[in-house]
Amino acid sequence: NRCKEQQRWGGGGLHAEITAPSSECRSSAGGLITLFYLIFYLFLAGMFALTMYIMLLTLDDYKPTWQDRLATPGMMIRPKGNQLEITYTVSDTESWDGFVQNLDLFLSPYNDSFQVQTNDNCPPDQYFIQEDSGEVRNNPKRSCQFNRTMLGDCSGMSDRFYGYNRGQPCILIKLNRVIGMLPGKDGESPYVTCGAKVCRIVVDSGASAVL
Repeated sequence: NRCKEQQRWGGGGLHAEITAPSSECRSSAGGLITLFYLIFYLFLAGMFALTMYIMLLTLDDYKPTWQDRLATPGMMIRPKGNQLEITYTVSDTESWDGFVQNLDLFLSPYNDSFQVQTNDNCPPDQYFIQEDSGEVRNNPKRSCQFNRTMLGDCSGMSDRFYGYNRGQPCILIKLNRVIGMLPGKDGESPYVTCGAKVCRIVVDSGASAVL
């Protein structure tokens, strides 16, 4: 074997002659190391893939396994402002023009013609509960029609500025779907109040005014 010690007989008996590993010997050792790590990492990748596959078998495609109940689950306002505040100046059109465009974009999927094609016409003031039938899953869930004309003056149909040019802005409240939650209490619809924020303006003379 070229990778082992070479032995020879000398006049005084057995002598060992150690030679430096040849390039052929080094390449053989390097190939074995590469093969070891290749098999090792393939084993790790296989274990990871098997673990992910088993975990995915326990998940439902339409219902989360774990979910938290928040105080205001998924509640958002449109147009988007600084957190839950909408601040603008009536006389400055550039300060509220972005809000108007945001509402136009948000309400475009709620046009009556689009809602008729995509969603169901549900009875008013009733929960649209879609139960499963035994082993037959009623998925995906369907949505009820919500036509933007139901918003009246805030639909953007009669007033394309949504009241922002008159100091009476329309602010829409959107509640995302939370599985297992029925909005309202004792059959009553959720009630939300909005109000103007009190601001104190200090002028150069030192006097102040409260709006």
